[in-house]
Amino acid sequence: MAYVAMARKWRPQSFSDMVGQEHIAKTLQNAIEGGRLHHAFLFTGTRGVGKTTSARILARTLNCKGGDPLHPCGVCDSCKDIDGGNPMDVLEIDAASNTSVENIRDVIERVQYSPVIGKYKIFIIDEVHMLSTGAFNALLKTLEEPPPHVIFIFATTEVNKVPQTILSRVQRFDFKRLTVAQITSRLRYICEQENINASDEALDIFAEKADGSMRDGLTYFDQAYAFTGSEMSADSVRSILGIPPVELFFTLIQAIENHDLKGVFKMVDDAVKIGIEFTPLLDGFGKFLRNLLYTRMDALPADALNITEELYSKFKSTALGLGNGDLLRISKMLTDLQGTLRYSTNPRLLVETTFARMAWLDRLTDLRKALAAINDPNSADTAALKKKVTEVQVMIDAQEEVQNGLPEPTYDDPFASYQGASDAGTYSRYEITAAWPSIMLSLSDSGDLMFSVALNGSVLEAGDLQANPFPLFLTYPCDAENGAPYEYTQFRDHPEYLERLTNILEDKLQTKIALSVRTRAYTAEERQIQINAKMSPYELDCQNEPGLAKLKELFAAELVYSQKIKKATLTQEENDDGHE
Repeated sequence: MAYVAMARKWRPQSFSDMVGQEHIAKTLQNAIEGGRLHHAFLFTGTRGVGKTTSARILARTLNCKGGDPLHPCGVCDSCKDIDGGNPMDVLEIDAASNTSVENIRDVIERVQYSPVIGKYKIFIIDEVHMLSTGAFNALLKTLEEPPPHVIFIFATTEVNKVPQTILSRVQRFDFKRLTVAQITSRLRYICEQENINASDEALDIFAEKADGSMRDGLTYFDQAYAFTGSEMSADSVRSILGIPPVELFFTLIQAIENHDLKGVFKMVDDAVKIGIEFTPLLDGFGKFLRNLLYTRMDALPADALNITEELYSKFKSTALGLGNGDLLRISKMLTDLQGTLRYSTNPRLLVETTFARMAWLDRLTDLRKALAAINDPNSADTAALKKKVTEVQVMIDAQEEVQNGLPEPTYDDPFASYQGASDAGTYSRYEITAAWPSIMLSLSDSGDLMFSVALNGSVLEAGDLQANPFPLFLTYPCDAENGAPYEYTQFRDHPEYLERLTNILEDKLQTKIALSVRTRAYTAEERQIQINAKMSPYELDCQNEPGLAKLKELFAAELVYSQKIKKATLTQEENDDGHE
């Protein structure tokens, strides 16, 4: 007897055999039992998930003359007719090769004939999205009002290409991709029936490579079985399917971590020597990076990642010198490489140079930690980080000079440019007090009116610039005889205000601070500012203009009213006359 491929030999024969599509099987069974069977069905989903197989099961079930309405008996005339491969009552059409109107007209002609053996005349049209527009139009009338003995079953991998006029006339079922566990379980059952001794790791390899398709999983299984026989190991499966061993990726990630370009090139050479193609090599490295990130964050357990506990532990202890940001950056470079590999005339060189770039790049540094270290005088890394920042700034300045042809402007006041720092959201210890008015302005827009009001009239004063934590004082200048200002009492009575402001300032300084609230007497300059604030513009003018004050004294003048003078504007004719 001729050999039958595993995908055909172990194709499900009833709804109970369907793997991963139990929701569809249950719905169809309920419809059959309840007599609520639709006249047209659309099965959609990715390849190899059971669409055509389910259509055949439905056809067998509906036309079976056995006693069980949900399980084909396999011995009645209808079941034997279908098993023979050329059934009289079930017509199966491949729309990919029968796309024209004439093909559909042939179907419409057959619709008129009653079934010969079974109860229904069933038409299965596979890859229905391949039909032409004319073919779909020719089918519409028959699909809407078919004879009672006719059932249509459409199958497609691209439901978006099926016209809406067809979709509105069919009952749609979406087939899901199978999980690794579902495929592995089915393969284990087949191994038991075929007396094949396969390791769990070997079956997991088939399931992962199948990528949700049971048919693909069985095809790979059949291919490996022809090579290994009844003893199937993980290494032999990787060898026949061209799947790189995970040890290659551990070697690669360690070379990247250690900036070892020689190790990177050796890994690629080792992969080529054992016959690994570049596409599966990159796919495997992508899965490796995913597992590395998931294990590091404890996002999924070992069984969910389909790896052993031993391998899970090895992932957690691997490449600790690479941060999560580094792994994400490497992943981005990998996906870019996968997108350009197909167009390369020298794929090996492209792969080697990309892996070398991954190893060449410096590690990412957390900017907050770097700023905190710079602002922390007790940090051992402060000098090195400041040196690094200085070097980078020198490079930027030099680059700008070359581009612009002019040097950057300089400032006499060291705080003259603190507004730029405010835009960036961070300040040094030397800038924070001068930046306080700008910070208060931004806090006034935060939406918390009471909090922003409590800050009015305050100044921020610093203690020892070298101390750690950095001492800061929220100070309210006032007159001693008038008592503490209202804003100060608000801060004193609301500890949450102090905690909130502490968090805000620590975020802007990137260092720990010791913040306290206090009052003090006005300085002479502050007192004059307070006095001036209470004076009218006329009084200020008299104070600042001795001539005006003398006129007021001579004529005992009093202010009746004041008017703001608008700025004079010149006509076009006056400008043309030379006026400025």
